[in-house]
Amino acid sequence: MIFKGKAISQRPLNPCLRAFSFCLVVFIAFGWADHAFSDDLPLPTMLAKRGKLIVDDDGSMDRGGKTLRSLGNGVSLKSALGIWERSESDANVWRSTWTEGMGHPPVVAYPGVTADNLIVEVTFRYGGNTEPWHSQFLRIAADQRPQINGHIVSAWVNPDGRYTKKNSIVLEHVPPRGEQGILMDHQPLTSEPNTWYTAILEIVGDETLFRMGDQVAYSKTEEITLPKNLVSLTLGTTWHEIKRVRIWNAEANPDWEANKAATLQSRKPFRPIPR
Repeated sequence: MIFKGKAISQRPLNPCLRAFSFCLVVFIAFGWADHAFSDDLPLPTMLAKRGKLIVDDDGSMDRGGKTLRSLGNGVSLKSALGIWERSESDANVWRSTWTEGMGHPPVVAYPGVTADNLIVEVTFRYGGNTEPWHSQFLRIAADQRPQINGHIVSAWVNPDGRYTKKNSIVLEHVPPRGEQGILMDHQPLTSEPNTWYTAILEIVGDETLFRMGDQVAYSKTEEITLPKNLVSLTLGTTWHEIKRVRIWNAEANPDWEANKAATLQSRKPFRPIPR
């Protein structure tokens, strides 16, 4: 460093201070960035291996009404049921509401999702029940419409819904009316209102895995091998918010068999029930 024509020598930086400075740079470069972008990172998969990303609904596209909105690649977005509005806290978060007498609870659907094997990831939260007709749930369904008027896989996060037992995480196969369905798995659920959660559904061949945090449901059922062309989300009748929905084509994860026992360790034994 030169100052007024005189050379001023710099002392070597203390090794401890130099190490601290390096760690600070790393923290700024990576720690803050990880905090800022952690919501963008998909959850690790277990049963499945991600293939092509089919849908990335980040909330930027308008919704509501009967209009189909193209997401590209032959996939559309439809949210004709319920009331849909942008959240006051985040313009890319969508809030669904419902009032007594409206009929079917809110639904957002993605027709054109064509695949045998899928990964569906949904980041959501729900409000408290303040009316006697309020309910709290997220149901992810993988269907083949109009060929099958039912749900090949129906996966529930059900804190307080009318369709299945409260405080449960559930997997079902729901065939057309008149045919026998299957309650594939039923596990206890712990969740709280006003809290963001990410639920992930993996379907590969005759196996399906549904997780939210360390809460897990699983089934191996031949009936779910049918091809799918529609993914839909049904929400309870109190307010619910969706931050992001991503859907991928999937293939078998070669590490699944090695990791299966550890993944299902918290799951309680359950034998599928025809119904």
